[in-house]
Amino acid sequence: MNQTDNIELCLEELGYAIVPTDGTSMWPLIKQGKTLVQIEAKNGKILKKGDVVLYRKKDGTLVLHRIIKAEKEDTFSVLGDHQWKTADQIREDQIIAVAKVFFRNGHYIDEKTLRYRLYKKIWNGNLTLRRCCLAFLRLSGIEKRSLNKSDKSPL
Repeated sequence: MNQTDNIELCLEELGYAIVPTDGTSMWPLIKQGKTLVQIEAKNGKILKKGDVVLYRKKDGTLVLHRIIKAEKEDTFSVLGDHQWKTADQIREDQIIAVAKVFFRNGHYIDEKTLRYRLYKKIWNGNLTLRRCCLAFLRLSGIEKRSLNKSDKSPL
């Protein structure tokens, strides 16, 4: 049984799963090797712009990205927080879970906190602003230092 099967089994039996993350596409919210994410089964929830969703790509890969636009009633544009172009178009039936809580270095980050809501509104409100911020972080070296500090341990 692989990790994907374990995640789906937990979602089916418990309604949620806590999973480690891999990759840098959701930086700065999710830091590779340092963030665990609590995901909840979709169970008919109404999805909206700003939600972080776990979806299955056509090749079977599971990806955790944020909805940046609801295209039609069952189609969404999703993009990682560390990206500013080439959003994926996905159907609602590809989405298997929604992220609700993030654990980073022992700190609990709930989607309902003011700090998270401000981050979501500012960071995801304008992709041009995000691109400028990422360019500044890249030029200042902050992004590289942060991404290089990641290790493979879950916390």
